[in-house]
Amino acid sequence: MNFSFSTPTSGTCLVKLWASGRYGFSLPKKVEITGQDGVTSTYLYHSRKVGLASELTNRTLVRIAIAQFLQGAVGDVRQVDDTVTPFSGTLTQIRPFAPPPPPPRVRPSRVMPRTATGRVACAKEAA
Repeated sequence: MNFSFSTPTSGTCLVKLWASGRYGFSLPKKVEITGQDGVTSTYLYHSRKVGLASELTNRTLVRIAIAQFLQGAVGDVRQVDDTVTPFSGTLTQIRPFAPPPPPPRVRPSRVMPRTATGRVACAKEAA
């Protein structure tokens, strides 16, 4: 998942969330934040919660990493501190370009099935 956010002090920054597993639910997770100056900060997340406590969602994880980034943890590889208050600003999700889907496949109807030549049977009778 890619995001961007803007602050008055650091300008527009890009955020990439790297999650393992088929749908991004597996741990560990990594958040990379690239500032306007090009410096990249990396935040790693390994759930340390034992028992029935739920894990952080991906968006919450990104917001906590942004809050740590804005507190001055820039240019290093750090652990995500889940006690930090999440970033409350606006996150804009950046979706990658996807080509348009192929046109739907047209199948012959049951009412007018196609013949071996590919023409409709009723058109042959009309001629």
